[in-house]
Amino acid sequence: MPQILDILTCPLCGGTLEGIEKSLVCTGGTKKHNYDVAKEGYVNLLPPGKGKNAHTGDEAEMIRARSRFLQTGAYDGLSDEVSRLIARHISADSVTLVDSGCGEGYHTRRIAVKLRDLHGRRVLCAAFDASKHGAASGAKAAFRETLAPKAGAATPFSGDTSVYFFAGNIFSLPIRDTSCEVAVSMFAPIAWEENRRVLKDGGVLVVAASGRDHLREMREIIYDEVITKSPEILPADGFTLVDRTSVRYTHTLGSAEEIADLFGMTPFCYKTPPEAAKRLLSMKSLAVTVHTEFFVFGKAL
Repeated sequence: MPQILDILTCPLCGGTLEGIEKSLVCTGGTKKHNYDVAKEGYVNLLPPGKGKNAHTGDEAEMIRARSRFLQTGAYDGLSDEVSRLIARHISADSVTLVDSGCGEGYHTRRIAVKLRDLHGRRVLCAAFDASKHGAASGAKAAFRETLAPKAGAATPFSGDTSVYFFAGNIFSLPIRDTSCEVAVSMFAPIAWEENRRVLKDGGVLVVAASGRDHLREMREIIYDEVITKSPEILPADGFTLVDRTSVRYTHTLGSAEEIADLFGMTPFCYKTPPEAAKRLLSMKSLAVTVHTEFFVFGKAL
């Protein structure tokens, strides 16, 4: 089973990274690039000033809303399905996984735990998000759940830990070529070329996308006209579609706070007219449809 430093590279020069005290230090170039471990336990691997940095990611309040909502377990069926699909298509006892666009890392951590406890796999996971707030939230929770070392540990990049969080650019991943069995993209842009590069031959990319009826009841409240469309994701060059499944169920939002958190973690909150948002946020409960489509793409040989 590799350790995290076996698969990471310097985001500036592609050199080898070594764990020296509380930092990652690049030893592969003439200039030693240095990346400190933040107090929360994540490492910022976003290349400064690089044009490839898509954006800075979700803001802190959206991350907090998502964390509160996901802790209710409302979306646990989604990460359950991802772990099941990985176990179906990857037979190896050890799985190295990269999660691109991990947000606050709730699903990342659950996938790792399910693969370990339910499917008997050893897991090493590198999770990346453009949001430093998301990476920080994920790292703190991973320590609480004993999936990662405490930020102040003497050797934070070695041992039997399994889930590491980084602020990083998913379109320029600091990950070695052909080093991962699995890539995951849940409700995030799909970095096809990077996923193909980091996957081993026989590896899989698991994609989760909102289904046509996802949160339909909420959309009917805030929009005059609801447009439904099933996601059709065609594989890019170098991939073939090997599996497709869906998960659909009803979840009742049992309080105004839960409604507000779900609304606050979606793109709806930026697009909804004030009066429509007020109408939704005045409600005390709401039953919504959770509908997600899952695609498994195999790396073409």
